Amino acid sequence: MRIFLGQRAWLLQRLTALLILLFVVLGAAGLLAGATPSYVQWHAFASSSLGAVLIVLFFGALCLHAWIGIRDIVLDYVHAPGVRLPLLALIGIILCAVLLRVALTMAAHFLPGA
Repeated sequence: MRIFLGQRAWLLQRLTALLILLFVVLGAAGLLAGATPSYVQWHAFASSSLGAVLIVLFFGALCLHAWIGIRDIVLDYVHAPGVRLPLLALIGIILCAVLLRVALTMAAHFLPGA
């Protein structure tokens, strides 16, 4: 018998929400504190190793947060197993593809000739 079934997902969703909130608050504070960054400044930040890690971390938290929320909605409201599993698989594939695309885009800045 599993005790605290669902507690891990609940905790992960709260932690990812805090991480997303931290990124949004820091980004808003940066915009409110100074001038709006230009494309060159944003590109320089995204091309730095710290910026790339932060962007991938943000999207990782966002995709995990979305997966837990969407999974709970599907499990609560889609009762047909023949529909539930393919729908969850499709959602998982889409979220993994988004995260992979972001990671590859960030990694492309560090390849020779980029």
